Amino acid sequence: MNLLNLYLEDLRTHLPAKNREDILKEIRSTLMDMIEDQNPNPGQAPDEEMVKAILEAFGAPRKVAQQYIERNYLIGPRMFPMYLQVLKIVLIVVACLNVLGVVISLVMQKGIDPNVFEAGFEIIGGLFSSLFTAFGIVTLSFAGIEWTTPEEFKDALKQEWSPDDLLKEKVQQPIKISGLALEITLSLVFIALLNFFLDRIGIYYLSASGWVSTPILNENFLRYIPWITAYAILDIGLNLYLIRTGYWDKVATVAKVIINVFTIAVTYAILKGPAIITISPTAWETLNFGLQTSAQGLSQTLNTILDVLLGLSIFGKVVETIKRIYDTFVKGSQVSIDINSK
Repeated sequence: MNLLNLYLEDLRTHLPAKNREDILKEIRSTLMDMIEDQNPNPGQAPDEEMVKAILEAFGAPRKVAQQYIERNYLIGPRMFPMYLQVLKIVLIVVACLNVLGVVISLVMQKGIDPNVFEAGFEIIGGLFSSLFTAFGIVTLSFAGIEWTTPEEFKDALKQEWSPDDLLKEKVQQPIKISGLALEITLSLVFIALLNFFLDRIGIYYLSASGWVSTPILNENFLRYIPWITAYAILDIGLNLYLIRTGYWDKVATVAKVIINVFTIAVTYAILKGPAIITISPTAWETLNFGLQTSAQGLSQTLNTILDVLLGLSIFGKVVETIKRIYDTFVKGSQVSIDINSK
């Protein structure tokens, strides 16, 4: 009865969390009755071929699960636990970055400026604005994933399904869809930050007129924004494709290789191009770190560190590309995606 257990376990991943166990008990009972009624040798273990025939007649797990799923929500029960998990992570990171920036700026001031209290409401407003933006991006990204699911189900229902597929899945390496969802969300946050809030990536300090932000990315960086945005969008599209197909196929692998080559080319262009980080002398002097390094010296140091990181990024992409090609075209394994929300 191992095949029946595999069938029910696959079915579990497609059912909503509410009443999931009750539904599984009901389906198990129905299938056991069918097996018992059709077993030519009562009292003996049923033949595996007979079990396969019964399961095939009962239907593919996704098709059966459709009977218990209601599609009247923005983010359904299958995705909602992952949505909450990713939302918490993103909101905590955004809040911590905002608070950290404010604390560092306050600590580096020579004294408590009277305007710091007047700026309190501005700081709180900026924090809530950042949190609301992050909330919107996460919600929209998961809503997009959720509403690609019906098409995935439709495609799956059109394809022939065999109980033998359950046995094949035993040798596939599971990948949590939550990782893809988090990657899509962070990519959307990155795209929004790059295209609409680039001025927030900089040095913050409190002046006589209030909080001042001085960007650290100069005009040399602006030329790369369209290209960086392009490969980030392509990566999002690939992740959505993986969610729909459920595994790495040759199409996904070729697409990933192309995206990685594109990413490496853009990264190499930044690495070999003019410096993209410039520290404002005024901002550096205002912060008063007590270091002897000038703004120009600090800019050179940061650009050197960035070059090292870009070089490591290129190396990582090359290794990832080689591994992906090996897994798909040499090893020949298809990596399935576990859509269990747990």
